[in-house]
Amino acid sequence: MMHSNFRIGLVGISMFGALGAYGAALAQSPPLATPAVSASSMSAVQGASTGLGDSHRFATPAAATAHCSNDTIVWSSGPSLTYALPNAANYGKGSGFYACKTEANDAGFHPNS
Repeated sequence: MMHSNFRIGLVGISMFGALGAYGAALAQSPPLATPAVSASSMSAVQGASTGLGDSHRFATPAAATAHCSNDTIVWSSGPSLTYALPNAANYGKGSGFYACKTEANDAGFHPNS
């Protein structure tokens, strides 16, 4: 009977040692890369109401283009979370702002129909 208790004890010690080695290996693993996040997504994290904070809303198409030169510049009035593309009749009309299309999409905006 004492012999089987000894064997159970050895199995327990072996499992504990294996878990310890796994934990040590895990602790030495490099951290996982964080996914790329757009500036407008970070604005949402930092409290902007729509995720397209003031620093990503522009008074002119030129200012928006300076911020994101390789993106389409869209026009939005904001509250409806929709935007107009450059060829739309209401582009730049009324009260609103210009924004980068990619950032607007990331913030939950979509093209108006």
